[in-house]
Amino acid sequence: MAFKSIDKDRYQRQVSRLQWGLMASLFVVGLGLSELYHGLWPSNDGLWLNLAAVISAVAVLSLVVYLLRQQPWMADVRYVLALKGELNRIYRASRKLEAALAEDNVDAIIVRYYSLHGSLYVYQLENNTLTLEELTAQIRELDAQIERLGLSVSLDDYQRERLQRL
Repeated sequence: MAFKSIDKDRYQRQVSRLQWGLMASLFVVGLGLSELYHGLWPSNDGLWLNLAAVISAVAVLSLVVYLLRQQPWMADVRYVLALKGELNRIYRASRKLEAALAEDNVDAIIVRYYSLHGSLYVYQLENNTLTLEELTAQIRELDAQIERLGLSVSLDDYQRERLQRL
């Protein structure tokens, strides 16, 4: 599964707009619902009404995001979220993955290759340069193992079933 080509600047603008829009909407909807709840149920203790308003606002905005997720302008964001989900799935299996890597398991090498290159792709897309040096060192180390074993590995070799077999 090769990585989709995404315009970094456009992606960052989309994510920024989405985050700011959600934050502003949460503030406005939460405040509006809080006022509505206080008007409907006057009480001396407004904490519970405010909490209910915030929870309601989160529920409303979750529904809005759920309905908007298939819009064309959300395609890149959806793709990166799916990639992060797959990388997270691999990370949760890292103990088994590391043990299989030590045994030169081909499936483990392919999964690790995909994980490292996927992380590099996401980090570069999001300007996360703090761990790039460590990540490139891990990629070089894995490339050396691949060369030592005489394997040919590409991103297209990765399939979720390989992770499940570990």
